[in-house]
Amino acid sequence: MTIKSIIKISTAVIISVSVLAATVYAAAAPPDVAGKSYAAAVSALAELDVITGDVDGLFYPDSNLTRAQFCTIVVKAMRAPVATVNGTPSQNVMKSGFPDLSGYGWAEGYISYAVDKGVVTGYPDGSFRPGSNVTMNELITMTLRAAGYSDASLGGVWPENYIAKAGDTGALAGLTAPLPEYATKWMAAQLVYNVLSLIEAANPPEQEPSEGDSNPSESPASGALTFVSGAFDSDITTFAGKPIASDAKVLRYGRKADYSKDMTLSENKDDYLEDTVYKYKSVETPAWYELKGDKIARIILPRDVGFSGRAYGVLKNTVRVTDSQGGVADGFVTLTAGRNITWAGSSGLANGAVPSKNEYSNGQLVEFQLRNGEVTNVAAVDKTFGALNSNIAVELGSNSTFAAIKSKTGSVVVVDAGSDVVVEIKDKAVVYVLSANGEYSVGSLSSVREKALVRLYDVSDDKVKSADVVIIKE
Repeated sequence: MTIKSIIKISTAVIISVSVLAATVYAAAAPPDVAGKSYAAAVSALAELDVITGDVDGLFYPDSNLTRAQFCTIVVKAMRAPVATVNGTPSQNVMKSGFPDLSGYGWAEGYISYAVDKGVVTGYPDGSFRPGSNVTMNELITMTLRAAGYSDASLGGVWPENYIAKAGDTGALAGLTAPLPEYATKWMAAQLVYNVLSLIEAANPPEQEPSEGDSNPSESPASGALTFVSGAFDSDITTFAGKPIASDAKVLRYGRKADYSKDMTLSENKDDYLEDTVYKYKSVETPAWYELKGDKIARIILPRDVGFSGRAYGVLKNTVRVTDSQGGVADGFVTLTAGRNITWAGSSGLANGAVPSKNEYSNGQLVEFQLRNGEVTNVAAVDKTFGALNSNIAVELGSNSTFAAIKSKTGSVVVVDAGSDVVVEIKDKAVVYVLSANGEYSVGSLSSVREKALVRLYDVSDDKVKSADVVIIKE
């Protein structure tokens, strides 16, 4: 089957989907795209922050894309967690390990995520070649892998197996035949747009954490578990030098003092509590883990270990949870570093330190002081809860209320806070959205636009006054 015949077939398959998507995601196209056959695709992906134009507002549709650029596009289409690919003041980007990414720090988190998900690989010599133009065969392959297909599921010989599947799925609709050796920007946009629903289905968003404690579905004591003492890296992607799977199960059990290679793990699943790896940045601890392939798929950690330091986020709810001593304590359901995390309050948490809902459902950024993964005190930035006063984080320009963005030029916004205030927003800023009913969710930088109501915070101790956290009011 030829590329030309595949395109003819796929056009008929996809046309109804394309019309629907254009209706749902319609947005103004850049001037050099308006009126083109691919305008709907470019506009839709731009609205979703999957692609961006140049600083002059143009798209340059006939330009080639590099491998690094397309990794960024396809990973955005996969709805990768912002904190994983961009990093935040309390979490760094994933590291890929490729030796030739100097100068590509902006793309490294996206490349690492794509590698981790099996979307792309490096070359036999260990390089990634981020600046090389992406070929059409690579473009088709990466897009379909993001949509859930793999070498094993397709069989056959590369790249013919992926080209054939692209025809079956309608991925090539709207593309011209014969296809060029190297992909252009408009072709990349059209291809991703054609299978966007498949990509989204294959990459569901992370589940919300349970509000309170939950137990695993079966006893974790079975299986090939290995005991080791080691440390999580600052990116929270490895433990004791072993890579951690993106869907690894994290369980809390027992006390650190009791951990040894000779200890006996309980067979009762109710003795274990599920947790998230994002509470263990740079933590040293003994642990039991199970490998799947070469990655940690399950890890059992003591209840009395965890991150120590300051963390910043929005407070979604307060609950009652089990603390490190096995007792019942106040718990804080938060969005921290762009992640859903529930923290337990320590036994020494001061009376009155837990805020009421009306104190945190107004776009207020909250600072948590943590010791071994438990909250020892809570403070609103520029306002005090309990005894803790924030000495790092500051609110920029909004005077403890939402301010409207009057204009936006690149990463710089002018907000109307009684008088005009100019604020730069970091590329790695984490964005939270506050709904009309007082609920928080993770947003994206594409939502930071003129007329948006925002609160802007600087939470990093880098001597530069710029926004690391943006809270938007719907």
